[in-house]
Amino acid sequence: MKTTIQRTLVALAALAGMCAPGIGLAQAGSAESRIGHWYIGGGFGVYSEEDNAQLANQDAGAAVYFSGGYRASPNIAIEADALLWNQDFTAPATIPNAQGRADLVSTGVSAVIKFIAPLGAVDLYAGGGLGFYATNLNVEVGSGAEIDETETDLGYQLLAGADIYVSRKLSVGLEYRWLDLGTSFNPYVTGEIDAGGQFFLMNVRGHF
Repeated sequence: MKTTIQRTLVALAALAGMCAPGIGLAQAGSAESRIGHWYIGGGFGVYSEEDNAQLANQDAGAAVYFSGGYRASPNIAIEADALLWNQDFTAPATIPNAQGRADLVSTGVSAVIKFIAPLGAVDLYAGGGLGFYATNLNVEVGSGAEIDETETDLGYQLLAGADIYVSRKLSVGLEYRWLDLGTSFNPYVTGEIDAGGQFFLMNVRGHF
């Protein structure tokens, strides 16, 4: 994971270096002009699941999120966000009469703090947060019946990204997240599984 974060930060820094010269401060506004403003946004991207020995043939799906935040200083922002992602896997033998594949869908809300390095029209950032996430296990067991179980757990995440200000009120960006989320569906799936993973997201934010 450490290597992935380092590579992501290098890629984001390179992106910032390419984009920053093309956007003037008069157009994007300075870091000081962003202080004391609220913002909202959202994005989507790809999700890479954590390996779990109990889950065979895991296949990750997509991820979407929405967020809102407040720029407290040139170097700190506070956010609340909602994240949704999914994966499926071969239904294990511990589920009697299971047919085909099982679906695992997770969603939750979290509080995040970001530490920001302003570079003209670009904000590089890293941060982390805590939240509560509900994970739903769904699998068909024949004759129209299904198992549908939901567990809610505390998870934490680390993130890094870059926001490019097209104007003072609009930014686009890229973000990497790593989320740790332990949950359990005994007796259907033995032991604890990690329903988190890695996220590579694109986003758009409106700044007030």
